[in-house]
Amino acid sequence: TECNMHFPLFSVFFSSSLSLTDSQQTDSEIKESAIADIVFLVDGSWSIGKENFKQVQEFLYTLVDGFDIGLDKIRIGLVQYSSTPRTEFYLNSYSKKEDILQYVRNLIYKGGGTKTGLSLNFSLKNHFTASAGSRAAEGVPQVAVVITDGSSQDSIQEPSLAMKNAGITLYAIGIKDADLTELNEIASDPDDKHVYNVADFAALQGISESIIQECIVCTVKPIKTKNSSHLQTLAKASIADIVFLVDGSSSVGINNFQEVRSFLYTLVESLDVRRDQVRIGLAQYNNEPYKEFLLNEYTTKIDILEEINKFPYRAGGTYTGKALDFVRREYFTESAGSRAQQNIPQILVVITDGESTDEVHTPAEELRQNGITVYVVGIGTHGYEELREIANRPSEKFLFNIDNFSVLQDLTTNLLKTMCYVVETQIQGESLEPYNFIVSTAISPIYADVIFLVDSSSNMGAVAFQQIKYFITRIVNRLDVGIDRYRIGLAQYNTEAQVEFLLNRYQAKDQVLNHIRRNFNFRGGSLMTGHAIEFLRSTFYNASAGSRINDRYPQFAIIITSARSEDSVQRAARELQSGGVTVLSIGVRNSDRVELEQMATKSFAYQLQDSFISSPGEKLYPLYLHGIYSLCFTACTRATVADIVFIVDESSSIGLSDFQKIRESLHRIVSALDTGVNNVRIGVVLYSDEPTVEFYLNTFKSEADKLQYIKTLPYRGGRTNTGAAINFARENLFTERAGSRRKQGVQQIAVVITDGESLDNVSLPASELRRSGVSIYAVGTKGASLKQLKEIASNPERKYLKNIEFKLNSQLCQEILRKTFITPKLSWILKEGCVQTEEADIYFLIDGSGSIQFQDFLDMKTFIREIIKTFKIGEDHIRIGVVQYESVQHLEFSISQYTTKQQLQEALQEIQQRGRGTNTGKALGYMRPLFQEAARTRPNVPRFLIIITDGESQDAVKRPAAELRGDGIVIYAIGIRDANTTELKDIAEKPERTFYVNNFDSLNIIKNQVIQEICSSEALNPVCKSMEADILFLIDTSGSITEEDFKNMIAFMKSLVMKSDIGPDRVQIGTIQFSDIAQEEFLLDSYATKTDLQDAIDHIKPLKRGTKTGNALTFTSEYFDISKGGRPNLMQYLIVITDGESQDEVAKPAKALRDKGITIYAIGVLNANNTQLLEIAGSQGKVLFEEKFESLKDLEQQIIFRICHPEHCKLYGLHFLLSGLRACKRTEVADIIFLVDGSDSIKETHFQSMIKFMEAVVNDTEVASNRVQFGAIVYGSEPKEQFLLKQYTTKRQVKDAIYKMNRVGGQTYTAEAIITDGVATDRVAVPVIARSVREEGIGIYAVGVRNANMRDLEIIADSKEKVFYVEDFKKLENLHKTINKVLCNESKQGEYTVLYGCQRYILSIFSSSMADIVILMDGSRSISPDNFKLMKKFMKEVVNTFVIDNNRVQVGVAQYSTDRRKEFYLNELDTSNEILNRIDSISQMDQDTYTGEALKFVKKFFEPSNGGRKNQGVPQKLLVITDGVSHDAVGEAAEALRQQNINIIAVGIGEVNL
Repeated sequence: TECNMHFPLFSVFFSSSLSLTDSQQTDSEIKESAIADIVFLVDGSWSIGKENFKQVQEFLYTLVDGFDIGLDKIRIGLVQYSSTPRTEFYLNSYSKKEDILQYVRNLIYKGGGTKTGLSLNFSLKNHFTASAGSRAAEGVPQVAVVITDGSSQDSIQEPSLAMKNAGITLYAIGIKDADLTELNEIASDPDDKHVYNVADFAALQGISESIIQECIVCTVKPIKTKNSSHLQTLAKASIADIVFLVDGSSSVGINNFQEVRSFLYTLVESLDVRRDQVRIGLAQYNNEPYKEFLLNEYTTKIDILEEINKFPYRAGGTYTGKALDFVRREYFTESAGSRAQQNIPQILVVITDGESTDEVHTPAEELRQNGITVYVVGIGTHGYEELREIANRPSEKFLFNIDNFSVLQDLTTNLLKTMCYVVETQIQGESLEPYNFIVSTAISPIYADVIFLVDSSSNMGAVAFQQIKYFITRIVNRLDVGIDRYRIGLAQYNTEAQVEFLLNRYQAKDQVLNHIRRNFNFRGGSLMTGHAIEFLRSTFYNASAGSRINDRYPQFAIIITSARSEDSVQRAARELQSGGVTVLSIGVRNSDRVELEQMATKSFAYQLQDSFISSPGEKLYPLYLHGIYSLCFTACTRATVADIVFIVDESSSIGLSDFQKIRESLHRIVSALDTGVNNVRIGVVLYSDEPTVEFYLNTFKSEADKLQYIKTLPYRGGRTNTGAAINFARENLFTERAGSRRKQGVQQIAVVITDGESLDNVSLPASELRRSGVSIYAVGTKGASLKQLKEIASNPERKYLKNIEFKLNSQLCQEILRKTFITPKLSWILKEGCVQTEEADIYFLIDGSGSIQFQDFLDMKTFIREIIKTFKIGEDHIRIGVVQYESVQHLEFSISQYTTKQQLQEALQEIQQRGRGTNTGKALGYMRPLFQEAARTRPNVPRFLIIITDGESQDAVKRPAAELRGDGIVIYAIGIRDANTTELKDIAEKPERTFYVNNFDSLNIIKNQVIQEICSSEALNPVCKSMEADILFLIDTSGSITEEDFKNMIAFMKSLVMKSDIGPDRVQIGTIQFSDIAQEEFLLDSYATKTDLQDAIDHIKPLKRGTKTGNALTFTSEYFDISKGGRPNLMQYLIVITDGESQDEVAKPAKALRDKGITIYAIGVLNANNTQLLEIAGSQGKVLFEEKFESLKDLEQQIIFRICHPEHCKLYGLHFLLSGLRACKRTEVADIIFLVDGSDSIKETHFQSMIKFMEAVVNDTEVASNRVQFGAIVYGSEPKEQFLLKQYTTKRQVKDAIYKMNRVGGQTYTAEAIITDGVATDRVAVPVIARSVREEGIGIYAVGVRNANMRDLEIIADSKEKVFYVEDFKKLENLHKTINKVLCNESKQGEYTVLYGCQRYILSIFSSSMADIVILMDGSRSISPDNFKLMKKFMKEVVNTFVIDNNRVQVGVAQYSTDRRKEFYLNELDTSNEILNRIDSISQMDQDTYTGEALKFVKKFFEPSNGGRKNQGVPQKLLVITDGVSHDAVGEAAEALRQQNINIIAVGIGEVNL
């Protein structure tokens, strides 16, 4: 029942302090000193029956026995009623408890009708009077408790209201058929504290002490008495099995042992010891353990106290480990009296004064694994760590360490308070225990609201309908039905839907079953399932119909249908599910599988044969249970590394009932994560007035201990101070001492769960936490402030702002995976891709108005600083300027003022905030002449403006922004906090150039988005513009995809088309859709224009069937082949979009595609299965996830950018790294001279095509005096020099010179021609001169256009590979890509001989003329022999890049697997040849993978005796190459190496653990 969620109101208060004062009384003291007048009104009507009336008597007896009765304490009165009321005794009739109990025991059953209203009036007039013993005039609380089993035969409204108006608190206890509405009418508000309902009379005892007594005590008034020295009676609601294990070794001594006896005596005396309450066992140990008495040996407190007084002191050694194992085997068993099987809390209290002679860890761990809570009282012992090993975690809550035996008595209060409170919270937490029919879910069997919606159309038929009734009966029979347990609702439908009974109609299982058997009848007619689902949603899922959806009880709809509906079900089903309802669809007879999937929550559609009706319960019930108890809580095994701190509101506004649900949610979330010391670490802070650490990130070693402790998280109440809690977590949890691994690069996550508005500021603490690198989820329950949640949450809020019902564990998994796999890769790709951005002028226009705080302004500067780091800064590269504005504008520095990153950073540091107003329009106008000046000094360069503001402008922005855009300036508008989003769009014009975040610190989060957008722009990205690739969409159009989802998917595809450079020699796009079959829509080469592609996408019609992704992947393979329009020599991409789980295997067909060199991006939406997405993509970095289809648009730019900039270095798969598939992107070092035909045969338009070709070649190089230089000659009859190789040192200068070139006229003399359109006039001289040029080491590339003589070209180039031909001058413009590939590979610097991209990346890390380089190679069996050879080849290529010499670069190698092996030290081999030969001879170890141990082993390679030169200041480098997940921890070992200033570079092969 609900009350047990409220009963520990007093103990909650006391558990929050460590000592009691005179003004702070305990639960028991309050009960024994409480004062109240309580009258019981007991229904004695015929519907009760004599046997049941005896149960009522026992219930009353138990209640009265729990009170401290007396004329000046609690007075009791009793009325029995039926057709008429009868006084049994008045409040002043008896002053002794024994007399009242005797009366109750002999109470005579009255019999008659049920007139509750009459009895209420009677009690008010006859019992709550001074003459009857009422002390209302003295301010003593007046309480009435009504106990009834049925509906009243008279009105109860007015009588109950009269009693309440008289100041009487009314409780109503309903049994069996009692009317819940009537009970609510009788009882005082709120109902959840004053109304209780039980299924039958036998259940009364279950609520007697653990619920009602405490609820009533909450009402009574305590008498102020002097506080006693220790607790008296433990709250009788508590129930536990407690075993005391006492150290009786010689080190204790007889006198101290007597102190232990006294301590135990006091403790037990304070407990409610009875067979059905607290049971006590006692064991003693020295060298051996001794059984003093078992849990079931004594049932009275007197007997136990007597045994404690006389149990002997034995003396001897101290073998605590043996004793722990002994009590586990001998005491905590059913035969010894343990009630663990009944979920009764099991507690062991160990009292010891010395260190154990034997090992304690294992036996203590076994106790905890068996669910036994272990307390330790250590007395004068120095073995504190040993005591920590024994006690439950966190040890500060379960370990009491005192100096000597004499202070044991002082410990009594603290230990008892802690122990009793844990018992109470464990009793509450028992709902977390899994029922025996749930397989390893550890999910609470919380109750639910279940509604059946049954097809009674003609399609179903009367016979099948009868069998459906039997089926529902079987389901209901197996549920614990009750108004406070499972509530059942029922509706049937044909053309129209009809309510059979609402959720609050029946309160007992018998009533539900009776209705189904007698009143649930077949109707016939047409079938309108969509209409019926909508009816179900609007009629049943609200509080007035009995739904507990607002109280977060799980909501289930079981829809049973026999055929396809005549109306659409999809929208209605989606709306039902979006409201938080889990839908199970069951199809029989002629049901449609697709429609069933459209209706059901993912994986809960069942299509059954008619034969199911013979045994429906056995066939469906396990599936049903799976639906209720296993929804959305699958383990997130890939999300392996993170530190997560839960910051949980426990304020009074939550209430104990809702706090229990939060506790259960937390338990499920943590259960689903891959927690562990080396994996995901968890910490918990509870807060109200003040925050309290429940456990740190490094508190628990055992995951079972952690989960067990979460079940018993305490609830204390208080006010809501969320800001203080966030600050507390930052200062105390996200620290190295508390277990944070921030310094090791492990992602930091905070989850704030709150239900109300904080009384303190949350914005500043949340900003500071986010600035420290912590991602924050804000989870709101009930009345949480949306404004404050937005201030707390990280950006974007669609990912980080949640409600408690949301599948938070799934979101956490995605966040961990994203931060682990995707963000680092994306950052690297951005850095590499933006290197291509060679020329641009960028101004930042930053708001410095008074609304911006000091730290916010620093965040803006940090944002600019990070963007500067990304670009190539220089006078001829990227130029950056900054303008600050408020009411007026201030030029902080112009675009041409600083030419290095360092200068920019220093200038940025000096900028100070100005303050005042926000005139954004005026500031935009101010920017125009600045850009005009920039264009004058450097024309034809892309120009960008990035404006950052936090508020609405005080002047108009639209016109000045339009004028800037009209000048060709691309504007990006970033709004923060109170910025006007409409205004931002007016400034930027295009949505993709508008960004918004809630807080300034979130600028760091959108940094990559802004950089990605800028670097992807056509103006800055010639590489992307000239990209060649095949992109194939494979889209899921199964029945679960709604019409709206499909439209969003289509929009996403069309947008990608618009962002791609479509053409037969550029990007080709094809599409295949799939359901349970795959269907070609159009081939890669079907359409050559964006318009045609978009039209084709618009004409796709969804299949709407099952989901077989594996079949679709197999089907897709041939569509990348030449026969289907594919270009296997280019990069090929497959983009898979799906919303669910495939019904067939995906791993093998996906791997087959990847083995063909196809890169797969797997995009999951809604309920997509991450494991399958990973199997499809092959690496987590290529798995993308969005909650909704409408969010697909947020992935567009990322996908395009990654396709434009494929990873240079496939660090996650060495075989790809070495395969040569990654082409060189830029010509690095070369002297290139254009020799251009400018004869009369060349028209001006043709000459302009040559100009464009040369410009494109220049764009694909790195122009500098020490990189690529260009010269140009135009020839006709005579050659004419245009510019020399040394003349220009920047790309812009070269291109400007090319633009100025003109034809020279005359005939075609092509002795050294590179571009020509005709036959050389001087054909005899061509071969001689060409040969002499080549002999000088100059490579000649010959390009022929239209009528050029191919034989002449081959003679010039001396190689067909260096001859290029196009049919017309227009096609010449696109030839640069082919030329660039050849030039790029020819022009690589000497050391970049192989693997251009990866070599460059790795060498940039190793770059040094002197270094000690140790290679640590993984030789485990998971590496195939071929890959091991590739690894050695890679190592040799790395070695080849350096000058090996003991005064320059030294190389050492170690191999590891399970063992470690030295191959050679740094000082063993002195030449490259020796090292290469030794690498060739290395044999593979072929064992398991233990990287941690290998990292420890390799440390000695850097010692001076083995050639290490760290003492001489030589850089120390370690290159680790591995392919798998280590079986041991690597973090500490790696950190130890880093502390030695050893720079570690890790290269992963295949699917490694990043």
